[in-house]
Amino acid sequence: MSATKEPPGGTCLLTKGQTAQRLAISKRTLERLIAHREFPRPLKIGRSSRVPIEDVAAYLERLQTQRSEQGGTS
Repeated sequence: MSATKEPPGGTCLLTKGQTAQRLAISKRTLERLIAHREFPRPLKIGRSSRVPIEDVAAYLERLQTQRSEQGGTS
């Protein structure tokens, strides 16, 4: 896995590919989630798109909350 970028503010930024890899989904699936507003839009830095690692953690937390509300354990 390639290194992540960490700007001076301390927020770790991931590429879309790195984000998809952390979520164990394809990059195209990530793009669909973004298009359907199910995942936060990435930050644009020049021509690059970067996803704050906090957005990934918040998304996973939201999925876990939804699962526990539905009574799922898997």
